[in-house]
Amino acid sequence: MPDIFYHVYWSKKEQFLYETDTYVTWVLFGVEEGMFEYRIGEDYGVAEFGDVVVCPPQVAFYRNVLTPLSFSFHSITFTLPDGEPQQLMPLLAQRKIRLPQFRRLSENYSSLRQADQQLPFNPENQMPKQHYLSDIWLMITQQALESPDSVSLLNEDGFIRDVAAYFKDHAHESVEVRDVAVLFGLTPVQLIRKFKSAYGVNPLQYLTSIRVKMACRLLLVTEWTLDVIAGKCGYENGFYLSRVFRKTMGVSPSEFRKQNRY
Repeated sequence: MPDIFYHVYWSKKEQFLYETDTYVTWVLFGVEEGMFEYRIGEDYGVAEFGDVVVCPPQVAFYRNVLTPLSFSFHSITFTLPDGEPQQLMPLLAQRKIRLPQFRRLSENYSSLRQADQQLPFNPENQMPKQHYLSDIWLMITQQALESPDSVSLLNEDGFIRDVAAYFKDHAHESVEVRDVAVLFGLTPVQLIRKFKSAYGVNPLQYLTSIRVKMACRLLLVTEWTLDVIAGKCGYENGFYLSRVFRKTMGVSPSEFRKQNRY
């Protein structure tokens, strides 16, 4: 099951703040009313009620509101358990999933909307919404498992789990993909291909997502300088971390800390 990072409900949204955005975590857009068009990689489509669009981390997500007077949707950013191969992610990512359980989906949206209205926005208040995301996720995986491609994806090499665990355990250190490939008896090309097939992102993107999540947490719960945080997240200095953080999150570390601390 995914772990919710944060959820926001947008009502009667006329346009997106950014036409294209890139997230450090997975993101799910669930349309409650109206329509929007999207492009993720080579995939393009139009989503409406009953559709959810899932975009993986570090991938540009283009979107445009088609019904500005009525467009309402849920934006849910989430993470998946570190060290667990995401065998279904190639089926879910970069495309739209149609969920036919309209009544069940509507009830989950309504509960999320009520929680969003009742709880002030901050990271700690996202956890009560975990139940509703989990139920939506069950519907999504059920649809994905009906795909003929799911069997082959579920049979991916099990050792990729160990590769991901290695990245997680050593994210605070200097890690080179080529060295990890040698450690696991692969060429860099083989490692990248196998890892992306299982996780939907390449090893460097996966490692970066872990490190940036670490940096986000440390920015919010400590008073440490950027250089200290960089050292805890596997980067040589605060300057390099700042470059990666801004590219990934769209804001500088200092701006992120200022905007999200309460």
